[in-house]
Amino acid sequence: MRLEQNASRLAIFAYYDKDGVVDDYIPYLLEQVGRFCKRQIVVVNGALNDAGRKKLESCCDEVICRENSGFDITAYKETLLRLQDSWIQYDEILLYNQTIFGPVCSLQPMFDEMADRDVDFWGLTRHKGAHAASWDDTQPIPPHVQSFFFAVRKSMFIDPRFLAYWTDLPEIRTYWDAVGKHEVLFTQHFAQMGFVWDVYVSTQDLECYNDYPLMGMPVTLMEQRGCPFFKRKNFLVPRFEYTTVPQGRATQELYEYLRDKTDYPVQLVFQNLLRTEDLASVVDALNLYFDAENGDTAQDSTAAVLYFAEENLSPMLARVAADLPDGTVCYALFASVELEMQWKSALPSGTICRVIAQPAPAVMFGVLWEQLKKFTYLLYLSGDLPQLLEEFADATSLQTAMDTLRPARATAVLQQHPEIGVLCPPMPSHQETLSLGVNLPEQADTMQVLLEQADIHVKIRRDRGGIASRSGMFFARTDALAKLTQMPFTGEVDVFGGMYPLWEFMPLLAAQDAGYMTGFLYTQQGAITALSNRSAALNSILDLWKEPGMTRYDQIRFRMQGILDFYVERHDQMTLEQAFHAKLTLRQKLWICLQIVLKPETFAKLHKLISHS
Repeated sequence: MRLEQNASRLAIFAYYDKDGVVDDYIPYLLEQVGRFCKRQIVVVNGALNDAGRKKLESCCDEVICRENSGFDITAYKETLLRLQDSWIQYDEILLYNQTIFGPVCSLQPMFDEMADRDVDFWGLTRHKGAHAASWDDTQPIPPHVQSFFFAVRKSMFIDPRFLAYWTDLPEIRTYWDAVGKHEVLFTQHFAQMGFVWDVYVSTQDLECYNDYPLMGMPVTLMEQRGCPFFKRKNFLVPRFEYTTVPQGRATQELYEYLRDKTDYPVQLVFQNLLRTEDLASVVDALNLYFDAENGDTAQDSTAAVLYFAEENLSPMLARVAADLPDGTVCYALFASVELEMQWKSALPSGTICRVIAQPAPAVMFGVLWEQLKKFTYLLYLSGDLPQLLEEFADATSLQTAMDTLRPARATAVLQQHPEIGVLCPPMPSHQETLSLGVNLPEQADTMQVLLEQADIHVKIRRDRGGIASRSGMFFARTDALAKLTQMPFTGEVDVFGGMYPLWEFMPLLAAQDAGYMTGFLYTQQGAITALSNRSAALNSILDLWKEPGMTRYDQIRFRMQGILDFYVERHDQMTLEQAFHAKLTLRQKLWICLQIVLKPETFAKLHKLISHS
């Protein structure tokens, strides 16, 4: 069935947000799609706040709120069944959801081209299929239209079998139910009845490179094939998820393409991600690492705060003070009168010196804030670093910060990237500091309380590490850190104590709450060193866990998790070494073997089934 150019469309948009918030990318999306629809309905799974409802009502014809169950598929189903008597007045029904950003270009070419194709249903992209589903090794996945954006024409939806499909659709309880009971079956189900389908963005020639080109090659699809949308998941997926293309660059290339070559307001992406996701996931996906050596330099209003906390690291900070660009106002904070007497004369004239009894951040965002907030940028370098092996001063971390957080280059980076609020030195890759970020989950509850007291509301995941800066050193937009003035630095919790102080995470999380990303500055030699250190660390860990025939990263990681889970369940009975060599029952051995052999999703499903039996 072909459509006239003025075809009558009904659009059903499924939406969910755990906080009931509607970020601005949603009205932008709805307004653009709505231009091609006679009627547009938004179905909300769960609650909406008042501001969110007003946003939706301003750009659609009807807002329906239902209980948060059954995912987008059940939202489609209930709305379709409720409106079945009015289907006849439309030529096409469009079903889509909030898992896409866009459009990045006019939708006219897409709707015009698809209107001219003789099809019964169509979508934006297809999944190429697979020999086995991740949730069920026995079930193959046929090629299918992906359900985040697809349309059905009158030639199909007036057929009684279309109504029967939705009426008989099984209950959807999980994400994998939505995929397995609807998405992968819908296309084949109706194709076998003789209905014709197609997709707007053809990717079949790319599927030998990548199993999901929309995720792995988004710029190619936009630039060469006119794809108007990109997946929200692009900014969240682990860097190693799609291994058949250089996925580590795919999201960064998408971000740069959106920023430099489209009119799409990229701030809409960050508004949503910074509110809903943990910072580490987004920074990992975007690859926000910058060259601290090359590029244009810039100057602007900058204050530098240098904390002289111990004798060993003070000479390094004195060199920083001497090398600060003209116009930079330097504040030297000393932990003792003796340090001030020893180092004040070595500092440039005009340096503002102060002996402090509290940690430097408490002073910066307390008594000094009225002075510091007048500057556009703020540099903080600290000589108060936890000792390595409880014995050695961590000069490596301070030297790295000195090499990278140079005001001229850092200012240039922030001027070129208005979405970034804080620049940090590289995450350390030596001694105890290699595990700096992974310590956030065990401190998450305490951190959440402190952040709420400062009116900082960001997501902290308890199942993965965060990103941090050693001793909390940074170069930042001053306005990005304003809420740190409300931080209870001197409360019951010591935010500066221990090997991994809570303070090391706080500037980054404050900036996230203010709507800013965090980036990292590297020197070329520092990047090479960090790569070498991390590669060596990863290889040594994998060598410990590998087994003959199981040397792939995902296999080793899954085996590690299986053994650790096994140990945790029995930690009162045996050591980890004993868990490797213990005489186990046949059932225990079988259980470990299943966890090693099966896919994680299959094992989890089996574990849940047995646990509930």
